[in-house]
Amino acid sequence: MPDDARPARYPFSFRGDQLAPELAESVAHRPVLRVRTNTGTDAWLVTGHEQVRSVLRDRRFSLTLTSDPWMPRQDPLIPPLTVTDIRTHCENAGLLHELFRGVGPYQQHLTPTRVREIATGLLGTFLAGAQPGDLVGGFIMPLSRALTMELLGLDPEGCPDDTTLFTIFRTGPESYPAVPDSWALAQEWMRERLPGLRADGGGLLGRLLALSDASGVLGEEEVADLFVFLLISQFGNPATFLGAASVGLMSHPQVLDRLRAAPELLPQAVDELLRWTVFLGDALPRIAREDVRVGDVLVREGDLVLVSTDAANRDPRVFPDPHRLDIDRQPGPHLRFSDGRHRCPGGPVARMQAAETLRVLLELTADLRLAVPADEIAWHRYYAVTLPVSVPVRWTARGAAAERGPGRGEG
Repeated sequence: MPDDARPARYPFSFRGDQLAPELAESVAHRPVLRVRTNTGTDAWLVTGHEQVRSVLRDRRFSLTLTSDPWMPRQDPLIPPLTVTDIRTHCENAGLLHELFRGVGPYQQHLTPTRVREIATGLLGTFLAGAQPGDLVGGFIMPLSRALTMELLGLDPEGCPDDTTLFTIFRTGPESYPAVPDSWALAQEWMRERLPGLRADGGGLLGRLLALSDASGVLGEEEVADLFVFLLISQFGNPATFLGAASVGLMSHPQVLDRLRAAPELLPQAVDELLRWTVFLGDALPRIAREDVRVGDVLVREGDLVLVSTDAANRDPRVFPDPHRLDIDRQPGPHLRFSDGRHRCPGGPVARMQAAETLRVLLELTADLRLAVPADEIAWHRYYAVTLPVSVPVRWTARGAAAERGPGRGEG
């Protein structure tokens, strides 16, 4: 591991099915590490579970200050306050309770039955196609889009394509002008949807818009920005999880076989996959409001702190044999949905979508396998979340999918 005189360049890797060796070493031996970011700025990378949870829960570490142009940052673009301080915006506009309810465990905008219906239709079409097929382009991305529109109550007509939406997650040297241009397209499309959402009044965004109009706190552009953030957040969650989880499961065929034989294990398998898969392509940034000690390191006021929840989820002090995918593992305090004030409220929806989608995947395939070695799969570089460029697969269909005919192409 490089010493502090020459900080290592971060991020280390962009794979979602494998924790970067540098992160694995850091979390085991040096949980607070000096690194150099995409902007050339030095920062503290925090990887240990105890230290990560401490930073995320400590109000002396600010997410909002990362929008201050005078503060150090991990990427060239300055995130807007509508992203870094979304909780305050929602609180001030009277939206927070409805938002939390709308993505919580009792929400009715996207039911398990509806997830299964959507996944069954899309997967059936994919399995009727040629082999090998690309699981990302043929199933994961269309599914993520469809689930997003259903949850938010949006008509998908005219929505920017998947590439445009995913580009909003770009980081690093090529984020400008790609991210602002893609955001502008999504915002324009969302602003055009507002009159229809007002007239209909249904769906999660329709309910949030009615509350926002009643409070009068947010202008049209602020509402559109908020809704675009919710759009890409929901779009990114299932895409990222399914991309990494599918590669991980096909690399562990014995786990797939167990889940086909005992689908009742899916909830605990999903929890383990949420811990084991690598979600972030960079890190969660914070700015120290004052001098704070994190572990053995004194972080100075104004320092940039990068939090790796993925590394924390592989901390051997908390998760024995942490790099092993073990669906018999007892549920532990993993940090996939962050922690503290900015903990993601959409965890219940994300878990449900994951479990029901994997259930359909197991029901409609008697066999699903990678068509190339896992190490040959390319992953998108310099994105805030991980996603394979493509996942070539071969399969044997069963059930309703088999009745539609086997996949065509080379055996």
